[in-house]
Amino acid sequence: MFTREVLGLKEAKAAVEAILEEASKDPRQPVSIAIVDHQGELVCAARMDGATPMFNYMALKKARSSATTGKNTRDWLEFLGKRNYTPHDFVPEATRIPGGAAVVKPGDNAIVFGGIGVSGRTGNEDEALSITGLKATQKAVWG
Repeated sequence: MFTREVLGLKEAKAAVEAILEEASKDPRQPVSIAIVDHQGELVCAARMDGATPMFNYMALKKARSSATTGKNTRDWLEFLGKRNYTPHDFVPEATRIPGGAAVVKPGDNAIVFGGIGVSGRTGNEDEALSITGLKATQKAVWG
């Protein structure tokens, strides 16, 4: 039998709050946020006022991509680029656009607990915000 810790609402809310706090420093560039569990199922989501439906869709796609591949979407981009593959060769509905972060225990990338996706800004900015959320989640879970 296999027992697994699962990303819950408390940890997901910590990520959302940290991302919103950072993103609110520039409210003219609204973002959408999606937090999913290890199976890619939505745990928590938020969008800033003015965020478009496309941002919502892409945030969820980035979160699911990270959770199901166990990689941040930028790492997935680099992995695929070296092999001339596309995300769809591996995972349906996946993306390699930066802004997704896999939720893993610090120092142990073996078990993926979920994914965080942010969309609405440049790939680098979305990625930085997703990492902000990842750090908040890791702190909420593992201290």
